[in-house]
Amino acid sequence: MDNEQLGRYWMIVAGIALIGAGLLGFVAGNPIASESESALFRVNAAHNLVHILTGGLALAIAFGTRGMQLANGLLGFGVLYAVVAVLLIVDPTLFGVFSDTPTNAADHVLHGALAIVSLTLGYMLRDRAAATVR
Repeated sequence: MDNEQLGRYWMIVAGIALIGAGLLGFVAGNPIASESESALFRVNAAHNLVHILTGGLALAIAFGTRGMQLANGLLGFGVLYAVVAVLLIVDPTLFGVFSDTPTNAADHVLHGALAIVSLTLGYMLRDRAAATVR
C-alpha cells in the first residue's frame, strides 16, 4: 500500500468514525457518547455537530484530493485537531461552548491521535509526492 492510499483510507476511516460519533451523540443515554456523566465521551449538540462537520471535511479530503493536495489536506486536518486538542486541554469547556459537558481524558486522547496520525501521514505523503515530482 502506498502512502497516498494509506492517507486516503485514514481520512475515510476518520470521516466515517467522526460522523458516526456525531450521530451517536444525539442518541440519548447511550454509554459511548452522550450528556450522561457515565458516558465514555461526554458530548452536547454543539460537540456532535462539530464531529459531523469535521467528519464531512475528512471525507471531502479523502475523495476530493490527490497527491500533494491530499498531503496538504491531511496536514491541515492534523493542525485543526492539534489546535482543538490544545484548546480543550487549556479549557475543557471550550470557553463555555461545552459548559454542560466538559471534555475528558478520552476526548483528549482521541483529538491528539487524530492530529498525530493525520500530520504523520501528511508528511509521509508530502515527502513521497515531492520525490515523484522531481
